[in-house]
Amino acid sequence: MSFSCWRSSDQSEQDAHESALDAAKRVLRSMLSGNRPDRYAYGEGPLREEVLERFTSPQGELVAVTTRNASGSLVLNAEQVMFIDVDFSPPSFAESVRYFLAKIFGRPGSSPEARQESEGKGRLERFLGDHPHWGLRLYRTCAGLRALVTHDLFDPAAEATVAALESVGSDPLYVRLCKNQRCFRARLSPKPWRCGHRNNPVRWPMENTDQQTLFAEWESDYSAKQSRYATCRFLGTMGKSAVHPTIAPIIDVHDKATRCHERLELA
Repeated sequence: MSFSCWRSSDQSEQDAHESALDAAKRVLRSMLSGNRPDRYAYGEGPLREEVLERFTSPQGELVAVTTRNASGSLVLNAEQVMFIDVDFSPPSFAESVRYFLAKIFGRPGSSPEARQESEGKGRLERFLGDHPHWGLRLYRTCAGLRALVTHDLFDPAAEATVAALESVGSDPLYVRLCKNQRCFRARLSPKPWRCGHRNNPVRWPMENTDQQTLFAEWESDYSAKQSRYATCRFLGTMGKSAVHPTIAPIIDVHDKATRCHERLELA
């Protein structure tokens, strides 16, 4: 078995190197003791993502950054602006067959995705009924729903935040990532494979000119193929209409990057 450890540093490359060595030694000691490392420790360490742009509040405080994830998509990382991510479950074979037959014989009926969208909206409506001071913007993604909470700022690691995310059916891995990374995340650009492109073949940081060239070629193709797609579609607002002043510019960044007001296929 082989493994690798990556660490970052705000001080120097040498500091990051020493931190990675320490982590590698801990993993090796654990393996020699008979333990197997958790390959799926999702988000328990800092993500290896290049910071592309920073956004600050009117007071000059950093409130969000955009990064590029492992597959190559751009991601908005917001320290206190809550995004809720609700993924739809794949329909069962029986449900798919029933819907297919209903369409053939002209019987009215909702698709499995339409049913799940309705159920997701219902959960949010019930939550807002219990929290009437909340407000949010709702979006349809390729595989679910996304909500941007607009009335206030939140601590992503707070118990109340985690409870709110779980109560509306947010993806468990997403909840875990928000808590561990202490930020909320929202993908801004389409997933490459949904655009008919491959994922980014180069992990950041790029270590030589060959990797830089390979990435540049991949990014050029990705930019061309993603131009026909939007990342999400704006469905409307729910709850209170007031928007926190720190959140307003984040809405602009998100909506422009995701092309959520354009009539495009979702990816």
